[in-house]
Amino acid sequence: MRKFLIVLALSMMINFSAMAQEVTVDGFGRNRDEAIANAERTAVEQVVGTFVDSQTLVENAMVKLDEIYTQAKGYVSGVKILSEGQSNGLYKVTASMNVASEPNSALIGQLETVMRLNDPRITVIMLRDDAAAGTHDELAETALNDKLLTLGFSHVVDADIVANLENARLLERIYNGERGLVGVGSSYGADYLVLGKTHTNSQNVRLPDYKTGGYKEMAMIVANADITAKIIKLSTGDIVGTFSVTAKGNDVIKDNSERNAIRNAAENAALELEKKFKKLAMTVRTTGHFRL
Repeated sequence: MRKFLIVLALSMMINFSAMAQEVTVDGFGRNRDEAIANAERTAVEQVVGTFVDSQTLVENAMVKLDEIYTQAKGYVSGVKILSEGQSNGLYKVTASMNVASEPNSALIGQLETVMRLNDPRITVIMLRDDAAAGTHDELAETALNDKLLTLGFSHVVDADIVANLENARLLERIYNGERGLVGVGSSYGADYLVLGKTHTNSQNVRLPDYKTGGYKEMAMIVANADITAKIIKLSTGDIVGTFSVTAKGNDVIKDNSERNAIRNAAENAALELEKKFKKLAMTVRTTGHFRL
């Protein structure tokens, strides 16, 4: 029983550390309460600064960010005063505290709103890996664009903007890690490029034939579809997110079974894309930009 309690306690400690960031900050005010409140705001500003580059935010997003700072007390816990006293005519406290920053926290929920208000321009290009070079998978592109629109991103850019800008060979090089589109995003109406590939294969369903001891091929065809994608920040060429999904589809006609598989895979990809653009704080970057 004691061993179980120790394991449980360790588990709770690990979970808590993943849910909050501990920071040490100074706060100033006319009195102790004001100094603590100022320290709480500073702590939240410090953590938010690891997620958001305020230099790139539009006015509405900045207003929302200021609302977050005025509610700082609601995002901190475990305040420990390390030192306090008068300093240059003000009351000063140095305190350590935990700022809740788990993906489903209230703070991260507010930052999701900030990102929506900032409304990055996103274009989606899905290339068919098993077709002629540069062939688009419009079914997958449509599903992903629809998902972005439902999330509240109004600047979902037509894939033709980037697709017509660069040839298929360059897109292949970008997908493989080259930085050929760096800097062109702002000129051509896109901040982020979701660049991916879809691949399908299919086969007839085969069931055991107990009469012959072999297998009997059925009319039904089962298809497998894979979608692998990278999210690229066009201003820098950095890959800020990746995902890969699979799905199946079936029909008595090969083309239909593959389309069903792609449609199902695109739905799964849309969920992954939602996670990447919605949960900003999964990986903290010291450069202070959104990490998808």
